[in-house]
Amino acid sequence: MLTWLPILVCVGLILNGVRLRGRLRRLETVPVSGRPVDPDHEFLLAAGVRISDGARRAASYHASRDRLAVLDLVPADLTVERALDLARMVDTRSYRTSRTASGRGAFQALLVRSEILDRAGIERRDDYDPVELVDVTERLKLYAADATDLAVLPGLRAARDDAAMRVRVQQRAYRFTRHYQLFPFVPQLCTAIGTQVNRPWGIAATALFWFQPFFVCAGRVPLSPRDLIRSPIVRILSGVLFVIDSVRANRRQSARAAEAKAAGLPADPVKHAARQRKAASRESYGRAVRAGLDRFFGRERDDCPWCGSLELVTRLDSPDMLMRKPGQFRLERCRHCDHVFLNPPLSRAGHEFYERDRYDGLRAETAEQALAVIARGRRAQAAAIRPYVVPRTWLDVGCRYGHFPNAAREVWPATVFDGVDTPANLDEGLHRGWLDHGYDGRLPAVVEAVAGQYDVISMFGYLERSQDPSAELDALAKALPPGGHLLCELPNSECRQARWLGRFWSGWAVPERVNFIPVDNLLAALADRGLRPVLVRFAAPRGPGDLTGAVLLVAATIAPRPMPWLRQAAVPVRMILWVLVRGMITPLLALARVLDWLTSRYAHSQKSGSTCLIIARKEV
Repeated sequence: MLTWLPILVCVGLILNGVRLRGRLRRLETVPVSGRPVDPDHEFLLAAGVRISDGARRAASYHASRDRLAVLDLVPADLTVERALDLARMVDTRSYRTSRTASGRGAFQALLVRSEILDRAGIERRDDYDPVELVDVTERLKLYAADATDLAVLPGLRAARDDAAMRVRVQQRAYRFTRHYQLFPFVPQLCTAIGTQVNRPWGIAATALFWFQPFFVCAGRVPLSPRDLIRSPIVRILSGVLFVIDSVRANRRQSARAAEAKAAGLPADPVKHAARQRKAASRESYGRAVRAGLDRFFGRERDDCPWCGSLELVTRLDSPDMLMRKPGQFRLERCRHCDHVFLNPPLSRAGHEFYERDRYDGLRAETAEQALAVIARGRRAQAAAIRPYVVPRTWLDVGCRYGHFPNAAREVWPATVFDGVDTPANLDEGLHRGWLDHGYDGRLPAVVEAVAGQYDVISMFGYLERSQDPSAELDALAKALPPGGHLLCELPNSECRQARWLGRFWSGWAVPERVNFIPVDNLLAALADRGLRPVLVRFAAPRGPGDLTGAVLLVAATIAPRPMPWLRQAAVPVRMILWVLVRGMITPLLALARVLDWLTSRYAHSQKSGSTCLIIARKEV
């Protein structure tokens, strides 16, 4: 196998080079224009970037012609490694049309409509750090989901670049997918190992790696990297250059910190503000815990909330596996109907305590990324309604910011998507343009306002979070007009994985989920309310598979991320523990992902599928 390693590296470098070259070739070059700059267009620039007046006019005309709200301006003279990073990050075939794609680009300059800047709350500046532009680009893509694109702009000169800044940009862009940052080093490692047993092919792989930039960037590619000729030398000396650039960057940072200290200001205002927020959050959580956890729980039930039976048995005892907040939770199962529910339930104060920072606050970025991945996988669910109805109006219940409606617009671009949720979530969804209208509250509270208006009502992760699922189903039956359809997905707690993995089955998600309705019970309840099921489909979970989720939960249990509500060991101990845990779980995580991918093709029965998708039609 080691003999074949450098040969496989050569094949991989060639195929990856073809892929990257294809992405760069699809970049459009902005044509020259004599028209004045649209007054609604504004430019955000990285420090050191230069743009001519002619380039501004050309970019403005291009954005107006293509109806773009955000245009990432790519300098033709990017360095080779920055050009390759751009090709790795952005699939130029689908970037504009994919509403759920993360905002990516060259991180040098942006043209943005004033309205989008105002809605996104972005500051107008021409001295951005490229790392800051990573965050700006991601946020702007949220507010212009299908009106964001990239183009090469003649007359735009890139800022001076160095290896240290490139690594910082990568770290920020790949903060949720760290393994992507390591992929470019895999060929070098494999080549070094394979060369020991197959020297000719090892030398060929090394040379191919050094000269890959010529194959990707030379010729009929709209970019002309300024360091293309010396790129092999840059790749050979990459480690040395990174050390030199890092030392220079640290010196500049130390000088700025000294100046700030002399002026009585924090060395890094952003980090200082983040530390203050964490300290305030830590103190707030500390006060809440010291006041006692009993007030976070309501009165314990002695009957089943679904059928009223008194025959209850403990199904699972679990802490908060995801957030690791203090508290122990018990799920009980009804022996009569198999309904599983949280007992005792959370009180109002408990909901506020355990929901805080779950999708906002300290975990807002992580939650945003996770919800985007899940929504991306639900485009197929939006298309599943096609054989039964062509929806003109669609109501998503429990929509949060509207992640599902945003993804579903790729399938149904002419459909009006409204949502039901809390005011804060609805306001953000409306600002992003993901929702057309919002209703504040839960479905029973707004049923009179929405009754008979929607062809489809969808519920994803909603019924299991509701305190009274029967009342929600009653409201659903009242809201749907005759011939209307329900699209619903819920976790299947009767699957084998829920038994085998115990508290490490990610589908439990306590205390966020409080009711687990058996599929047969839900189908019977829908039929009682005049809704006839037309599709029942079991499948693997959205996002990480069951085994992958279990491995991640085990890792989080052993070495949790620093959070204000957790007691943390000293930094050196925590770092050593984190490195040891990551080293141990990395092979397990890779194996779990492979097994999840293999088993997902066969997870289509009630015993093997972790989720169940139901489409039901209200009879006339």
